[in-house]
Amino acid sequence: MSNPDEPLTSEQLERIERNRQRAIQLRASSTKTYQSQTKPTTSSVVPTRKQQIDSHAGFFLDEDPKSIDNRPITYETIPIIHQTKSDQLDILGMPCDECQMIFLTSYLHKNFNEPICDTCREKYSANDEQDDIDDEEKIRYSLITRTSAKDKYLLTDYDLDKRQPILKCIEKKNPHNQHWGIMRLYLRCQIQRLSHEIHEGKTEEKLREREEKKSEKKRKQYEKQVEQLRLDVRSSLQTKRIKSVHEHIYDDNNIKYNKETDMHTKTCLECGYQYEYEEM
Repeated sequence: MSNPDEPLTSEQLERIERNRQRAIQLRASSTKTYQSQTKPTTSSVVPTRKQQIDSHAGFFLDEDPKSIDNRPITYETIPIIHQTKSDQLDILGMPCDECQMIFLTSYLHKNFNEPICDTCREKYSANDEQDDIDDEEKIRYSLITRTSAKDKYLLTDYDLDKRQPILKCIEKKNPHNQHWGIMRLYLRCQIQRLSHEIHEGKTEEKLREREEKKSEKKRKQYEKQVEQLRLDVRSSLQTKRIKSVHEHIYDDNNIKYNKETDMHTKTCLECGYQYEYEEM
């Protein structure tokens, strides 16, 4: 049981206010019934017995009730206060925004304050694993991670954490690794509305611009890599060409002289090439 000293939450205060307004409505409706039945008529027929009025409090009232000191009991007419749609979730339930069916509680209303019943939530979140941009309307009541919300709808940490009204989210352990940080899940339709408000309905255009910039950046990076590859190939060919030119090394102390031809011959120490020359 709850501690009576603890202050009431905002939800409990709202429910108390709704019940008070309902009691006022019931009292006003009983006042109208009493006034309509006690109104004098022009007919000369006199009722043979007194009319009884349901007080909605466990007992009936006579047609002309009296108090203990024989003074007539008067009722004060109180105007009926109509509740807004957001305050209709009580013992009578509230309508779903999709199918208009009355529901008492739902997963989305409990966690995200979204008036959607569980049936519509399952209907529009069954294909969540596809996560296709073309089918966003079919998965509008599915959950989306914080990273995907920032990437697909161009939102920032400030938009998700501090922009009023602050979005509600569900925190869960990361299913891929329990040692990673807590995973925050948001409702996709609320993310869509926030993105539409921030970017003034031009989210798709900005996404296309971002993709074009990414493609242009990749193209320039690819061209730069190709040009660098060409330079590397040229440099390697030049180095190979330089290395392919052999320089003969001769031993000047091992020169042979042919008296018949009057020619001198010297031999390369590395490749054995013989070079003949005539001294002047």
